[in-house]
Amino acid sequence: MPTSRRREVFGYLAGHVLTPQRARIRLLRAAGVTVERHLEVLSGLRVAGEGSVTIGDGSFVNHHCLIDASADVTIGRGVALADRVALVTSDHEYGDPRGRAGVRVLRPIVVGNGAWIGSGATVLGGVTIGEGAVIAAGALVRRDVPPDTLGGGVPARWIRELPMEPRPEAPRSGGDAPADELLHVAGELA
Repeated sequence: MPTSRRREVFGYLAGHVLTPQRARIRLLRAAGVTVERHLEVLSGLRVAGEGSVTIGDGSFVNHHCLIDASADVTIGRGVALADRVALVTSDHEYGDPRGRAGVRVLRPIVVGNGAWIGSGATVLGGVTIGEGAVIAAGALVRRDVPPDTLGGGVPARWIRELPMEPRPEAPRSGGDAPADELLHVAGELA
C-alpha cells in the first residue's frame, strides 16, 4: 500500500498535462493504483488517500477528475468518467456546536461495469453505482444507483430505466448524441 505522499507525487505526475498517455498508466501504477490492461486518462487527474484504487479494462477518465481514496474505490470495466467527476470516500459525522465537522468517516465507492458518470458529478462514500447506470451531469450521488438506470439531480434521484439491448450505431449529424441525452435529462429534472 503506498503512502499518501508517494501516491500524491506519482498521481500528480500521472495527471500532468505534459505527461504522455503511456507514462500516465505507469505512474498511476507506481502510485499504487491497480489498472487493468487498457485505460485512457486525460490530464488533471488527482488521486489522494491510502485506500486501494482499482480501475477496470477499457475505462476512460476525462480531464480534472478527483479520486479521494481515503477508503477503497473500485471502478469497473468500460466505465466513463466525464470531466470534473469527483469520487469522495471521506466524510464527517456531525459534531457538537464547537466544531460541526466531527469524527471522520470513510466509506468505499464502487462503480459497476459500463457505467457513465456525467460532467461535474460528485459521488459520495458508501455508494455503489450499478452496471450500465448513467449519472447526469452535475448530480450529487449519495445513495446507491441500480443497474441500467438513469439518475440525476441534487441530490440524485432515479429518473428512468435504460434500455438493456445495445442500440445499433447511427450516423451522427452535427450533435454529440450522448451529450445531447444528458442535456435532455437536465431538462427533465427542471
